[in-house]
Amino acid sequence: MNLSHLKTGDLIVRAKGIFSTHYMVYIENRGGNIIVAENQNGFGVRYVTLAEALKGNAIVRFEKFGGADYERNTVVSKINTILGKSYDLVAFNCEHFARMISHGKPKSKQVETTSHVAILSGLGMMSSKNETVQTLGFFSLALGIIGKIAQP
Repeated sequence: MNLSHLKTGDLIVRAKGIFSTHYMVYIENRGGNIIVAENQNGFGVRYVTLAEALKGNAIVRFEKFGGADYERNTVVSKINTILGKSYDLVAFNCEHFARMISHGKPKSKQVETTSHVAILSGLGMMSSKNETVQTLGFFSLALGIIGKIAQP
């Protein structure tokens, strides 16, 4: 799949950092400007051009819309009902938003993976004989659990 084959509701995933990605929802090509919807820290859910959403970063992959073709017609109205909704790193980030629009459920594999790593690391550190490491392990475990609980 490439940009010319995208349809409303397909996901575009770009590089964001070493370990993370940024998700956006393809809306349309409006006179040569590709319009996407994203949930961006500091802005919330909004419509922007693809160039603005990419911020000079490379596209990593595309994901097809998770619903039936006739459901693509509801994508824009679903987004419009949550325009401006605030970004939350753990409970409603860009991936939660994009997967909610594409698949009907807000889900972030990035948060799930980070939570699992924090829990496992915390358990490992809590078995240390060093009190400082044990304390760090407790906080890591707690943050991992909070991340799991906060998932919608």
